[in-house]
Amino acid sequence: MHTEETKQAPRRFSHAFDTIMEIAVSTLPLVLVVLGIGMMSFSPRRSSVPLFRSTQEAQQFYAENGIGFSYQKPIVLVASSCPSCSTLTGTLKELGIPFEEQNIEVNRGAAALHAHADKVSGSETLPQVVIGDQLVNPAAHSVKIALRRLNK
Repeated sequence: MHTEETKQAPRRFSHAFDTIMEIAVSTLPLVLVVLGIGMMSFSPRRSSVPLFRSTQEAQQFYAENGIGFSYQKPIVLVASSCPSCSTLTGTLKELGIPFEEQNIEVNRGAAALHAHADKVSGSETLPQVVIGDQLVNPAAHSVKIALRRLNK
């Protein structure tokens, strides 16, 4: 007569491996969604996407919202309690890239620009970087590339 123990197949993996696999499988959909959103907006060859239909439309939007329009100085949209925002602004400072920091919690014009960028990109994330009429991938190296391309 077989007992319950002899009927079960022997375990080949450790408990730690099972736990790691369980976490990986449960978070995989989230990781794929995040990567998918990033891949839709920015490709390795494009560090920015159009935020407005024309430069004139962008200049009008900026003027109506009291924001300075520039292709030389990025606007970094941030919030007070955003660790990613602090990381990006710190990295840009370390790299010597001048930028204008706009807190969307304090500045209505920055909040309007953030809402417009959210509508265009489909993503409500922070930080967001805008250079002129372009929404730029919020990574320091992408900001550097976009500045170089926009200021040829």
